[in-house]
This record gives sequence, structure tokens and C-alpha cells, in this order.
Amino acid sequence: MLLKIIKLLNFFLLFIASAETRKTQKCLTGYMTDVQTWVNEDGVLTKTIDQSTAIDLSSHFDPVPFLHQIMSEFKTDNGQRVRYLSLAKCRLTRVPPVFHLSDSMGRWLSQTVEYMTFYGNKFVDRSAAGEQYNMIINATGAVETEPVFSLQYQGTTVWSTSIEYVSFPSLKELDLRRCSIQVLRSNMFGGMPSLEALYIGENEIYQIESNTFAGLNKLLHLDFSRNEAFDSTGSLKNLITPQTPLFDGLTSLVSLDLSFTKMSKRNVAVLTGLGPNLRRLSICDTGLQDLRSDMFYKTNLTYLDLSKNNGILNTPNILRGLEDTLVVLYANTIGTGRVDMLKNFHRLEILQLLNNEITSLPQEVAATWRSLQILDLNKNRIITWFEPIFSLIPNLKYLALKHNNINVIREDMIVDFRNISYLALAGNFFMCNCNSRDFLETAARNERNRQNGYIKSVYESKNLFLYHRGFEDFNTLIAQRKPVIFENSISEWDNEEESVYLLTDFYGRNYICASFASDEGEAIFMGDVPSCYARRDMQYDEKMIKNQYKLIALILLPCVLLPLLMLFVFRRTIFYFLIMMRNSAALTMINKDKTGVDGTIFNYDVFVSYCNEDRVWVLDHLLPQLESNCNISVCLHERDFQIGLSILENIVACMDRSRAIMLIISKRFLMSQWCQFEMHLAQHRLLETRRNDLILVLLEEIPRRIRPTTLHYLMLTKTYIIWPKVAHERNIFWRRLRKGLVTQKLKHTENVSLA
Repeated sequence: MLLKIIKLLNFFLLFIASAETRKTQKCLTGYMTDVQTWVNEDGVLTKTIDQSTAIDLSSHFDPVPFLHQIMSEFKTDNGQRVRYLSLAKCRLTRVPPVFHLSDSMGRWLSQTVEYMTFYGNKFVDRSAAGEQYNMIINATGAVETEPVFSLQYQGTTVWSTSIEYVSFPSLKELDLRRCSIQVLRSNMFGGMPSLEALYIGENEIYQIESNTFAGLNKLLHLDFSRNEAFDSTGSLKNLITPQTPLFDGLTSLVSLDLSFTKMSKRNVAVLTGLGPNLRRLSICDTGLQDLRSDMFYKTNLTYLDLSKNNGILNTPNILRGLEDTLVVLYANTIGTGRVDMLKNFHRLEILQLLNNEITSLPQEVAATWRSLQILDLNKNRIITWFEPIFSLIPNLKYLALKHNNINVIREDMIVDFRNISYLALAGNFFMCNCNSRDFLETAARNERNRQNGYIKSVYESKNLFLYHRGFEDFNTLIAQRKPVIFENSISEWDNEEESVYLLTDFYGRNYICASFASDEGEAIFMGDVPSCYARRDMQYDEKMIKNQYKLIALILLPCVLLPLLMLFVFRRTIFYFLIMMRNSAALTMINKDKTGVDGTIFNYDVFVSYCNEDRVWVLDHLLPQLESNCNISVCLHERDFQIGLSILENIVACMDRSRAIMLIISKRFLMSQWCQFEMHLAQHRLLETRRNDLILVLLEEIPRRIRPTTLHYLMLTKTYIIWPKVAHERNIFWRRLRKGLVTQKLKHTENVSLA
């Protein structure tokens, strides 16, 4: 028994902690306090309202007697009336029947109140033990007596009885957050014809009956966020909803917030029938996946958050009809690898696709985003690009590409950033080159010439129910960014043709790249890499002198005699050269698009990349199987690298002269900087040459958490082979490996023979 009590207590504490965590987490639509100004997050009335029309009894243990006294003494000078009422955190187990209390002018509380909050109470479907309210009706009106307490259990009264059977003709906003509500009954808000905002988030609702929201024809905003119900074992309860549209009767609804309320496929039906006035919707982290096609077709959604619902955009035409209305879209952590469904969304201003599987951005899609100002592609799989992409988006001001697979900063990439005001690129595995330094120098130059400017929406609205965090989130990053300043920056750096971007993610020396000038391949700060422009300036005078000598030599040479003499002396050589050119052209025509016949001479069948700790396996197992049994020529760095060349030159040369590249992957391989470089270089060169000759051999299972991004991508796109631990399975391993290598060799041999 004691163990069970401890378990329930731990579950209760865990639930409270998770509730506080969910409260601090915010989706695009923010929190309840972002869309109104009359009450704070703890149910206390704010000082922005007219205090002479407010009654704040929040945190009173027994508020009913106080409410009696205040109502009897309430001053009604100048026609004042009670407009604001807070009974938050009063330990109530149900809504007390106090709404027929009248002021000195005989007006009932239910007739005058416009804004009412019960935040933080613990409502139950049955009356709490010992609590009983008695009501005495006299000829002059309703007068409620103070509660009478007894030790008996008083019947079966639901928590909402006192509001279900009372009319609130003036009530505009009702706050029922965090009241432990479990069931929403039919027509429970039917007596509130003027209600504009209903906040029922942070409850434990597991059942919603049909017609719950019937009669709320003027409702503009419904907050049903952060609802989770657990059973006695701590398991999440399924939300029970009708299999018919739940919100179709809310014809005036502008904003619907379902953030963090766990739902399932059986709840999808409640989202159908959303009306044309709906402009703001968040189903962030609800668990919804298989939405129906054209679900939002009849809406005019402007702000939409689909984040943390894996596969939600896989439904065909899920966003059809929003091309001319959608302004802000958050779709973080949804597992998508494409953006083609967003083509022609020409009003889109903010697009956040954080933490997905996107590898590239098609030009034909980017060119249609004419209004896009903010694009967040952090934590995707974007690789180095070679054609203009972001410069095709004319109004793009903020671009985030942190923690992607960008390995090299190219000069044309810097040009592609030309019109972008704010940029974030940290966290990529960069290889050092002079463009890396120039990228930082440009940002440092812009710090001296520019100041922060915040991004604003063209379609900004003053309607609080259309509030969203989009511009606020990114303007906060702009305000908190650190300037790009480093010791050896080139102070006279000035080129009017350069880009104008500022970095929002520069923190000291966090922009690093892998330098292969040394054997270790150490990571160094980009500001310590030599600059391309500085290198050009140093060589300028030397080049000018050489060019002058060449010019003098050309002037002194006879303009006519020399060509004739050359033709006569080298007539046979020239003739042979022309024949060779003709044969080369014919060979190229025959072997168009065939690797290995474009002039490349292969000295080896396979280049093997491995770490020193796996050397014994390579020499004792791999090498005899390939060279002795299959006549496969293998290139090993310790045996075949040319003495005198740098390691980098040897790696590149041997990869180019090998028909295939084999990576021997192990946990020790992943700890080697040179092996990591060889893996990145192999991927880069295969993409550049469009070859498909990479072989992955795994000596052991590599868990996902320790895989580098490049290896994870290769394992998703390439068929790999694993070294078996059981001896009798190794014959199959060698047979498959030999077959793959022999096939590659024969393919190239046949191409050469055909030529």
C-alpha cells in the first residue's frame, strides 16, 4: 500500500513538473497572456484595466463571503459596474453559485461581468466532501448565503452547474485554465452569447461531447492547448471526441490553438469544417499525422504551426488553397525531406523548417517565394550548392543554415548571400579555404558599416487574436547577437561589391574549419586562415613584372616569320596533334557519360580508407582476399602514397586514379580526423563527378547517436556490407564484396574495350 502511495506521489510530482515545462514551451501562437491584457499567467488581474470595475479575489481560500461583502458595498457612482472578476487559485472544486449576487443598483453579477477567470482551481465532477452551498431567493432578488460545511458527501453536482444554467449576456472572455477539468459537456457554454475568447488550456480533458461549443456564434479565439489526461498507471489517455466536425458551428472563429494537446488519428474529424474566417491555427506537438487532403481548403489561414508532428506534410494537397493567404508557417521536426509542396506560396514571409531532412532547395521553388523575409533551415542536411538559390528570393533578409552538411564555403556562395541582412552558418563541418576567411572578413566589414535593423511584416495586424511569435523570435536573435570582431581582421577591407550580411550566431571563435596543413587535421578559427584577396594583393606586383616581360618578348618576335617558321619546324608534330585531337573527339562521342573513358587513367581498382587501429584486419583479411584471390589491385596509403607529395595531394590523386573507393568504417575510424576528411572528400568528389563507386564496409554496428551527418547520409543512400562476427557467415561476406568489386572492374574494362 505504501509503495503504491509513493508511486502515485511520484507520478503527481512528475505531472506538475511536466505541466510547468509545457507552460514555458511556446509554439508559433505563444501563450494565453500574449493575446490579452486583462489577466496574467497566474490568474491575477493586471493593472492595465480599470481597477474600479474589478474584483480580484485570487488566492483567497474562501472567496465567497468576501464576494458577498464586496458586492453589497460596491460603489456604482457614474454608472460603474463589475466588469472583471478573478477567483483564481481559490482551491474551489466547482464554480460557486454567486452570479445572482447584486450590486446596490440591483444588477446581478452575471449581467455585468465581461472578463472572468477561475485559473488554478481543482474542479471535480462531484462536490468535494464537506462543501455545500445554500441559496435563498427573496422578493428583491437573489442573495447567496455563506457556505455551510458538513462532513457528509453532498450529492452528484458537476463543477460547471453554476455557469451552465445562468445567462451571461455581457461575458466576453472566460479563463478556465489549469482547473483539472476532465469532461466538456454539451451546451455548457450556451448561456454566453457574447463570448469572444475561451481559454480552457492546461487541463486534463479526455472527453469532449458533441455540441460543446453550441451557441458561441461570436467566439473569435479558442485556446485548447496543453491538455493531457493520465490514468492511474501514468499512461496517457486517448482524447475522446465526436466523429463529426467539432468547430463547424463557430462561424466567427479567427484563432484556434491546440498546441501540445495530444491527439490521434481518431480525432482528425474534429478539424474538418473549419470556417473561412479562421486565420490562425496551431496544432504544434499534437501527434497528428494523417490529416485529410484539402483540410484547410475553405479557410483563410494566415499563421499556421504544424511542428513536431512527424509526417504531417506527407498528405497530398494538405496545404492546397493557402497559396494566397499563408504568411507564416512553422513546420519544425516533421521529418520532411522536401519543400516542393510550398511552391507558389508568394505571400509567405516566415518559413521555419528546423530539424528536418532537407538536403537541397530547388531553384524553381525558391523563385516563387516573392515575399519571404525569414528562412530557417537549421539542423537539416543542406550541402554545398553550386548555383544561385537564395539570391532568387528577392526580399530574403534572414537565413539560418546552422548544423547542416555544408563542407566548403565557395566564392559564389558568398555572392548568393549578397542581399541577405542576417545570416547563421555555425555548426557545419567546414574545410578551410581562403573563402572561409573572406566570409568572416565581409561580416566584420559590415559591422563597421551597418547597424541592426529589425524585420517587420508587410501584413501586420493589430488584432491580438492574430498574435504570433514569428518576427519576435528572430528579432530577439538579432538584438542578442554578438558583433564579428577578431584580432587579425583586415581593417582596410572595403569592397562595395561584397555582400551586406551580419552574423547572428558568432560567439568568439565558434566559426571553425578543419585545416589539413598538418597531419592532425586540426580545427582552427576561420579568421586565422589566409585570405583570398590578401593573397592576390601580395602577388600583384610579381605578376605585373612577369606580364611586362611577356609583352616585350611578343613585340620583338616577328609577327609573320615566327608563325611560318614554327609551322615548318613542327609540321609533323602539328599534324600528329591534329590526328590525336580528332581521335579524342571521336572517343568522347562514343563514350559520352561513361566514367573511366574520359581521359582518366586508373592505376588501381579500389582505394581503401581505414584507420591505423583497423590495419591488422585490412592486411590479414581484406588484402589477401582481394589481391590474391580476385586479382584486384588495391591502393593503400602506407604502401602506395608517393613520397614527397603532401598527404592531401596523395589522397586526391589516389582517389582519382582508383575505379572505386572503399571506406572501412568502425568507431575508431570516426575518431580519426584524416579518416573523416577522406569520407567527406569521397562524398564531395562522387557528387562532383557523378560517379557511383563508393563501397561502405562496416566492421561493427555504428549507433545513430555517434554517426557523423555525412556517414548517416551515406548509409541512407548507399547499400553497405557488415563484417559478420560469426565465422561461417564470412564466406557470404567475401563473395558479395568480391562480386561488387569485380563488377566495377568489368564495367570499366568493357567501356575501355568499346572505345
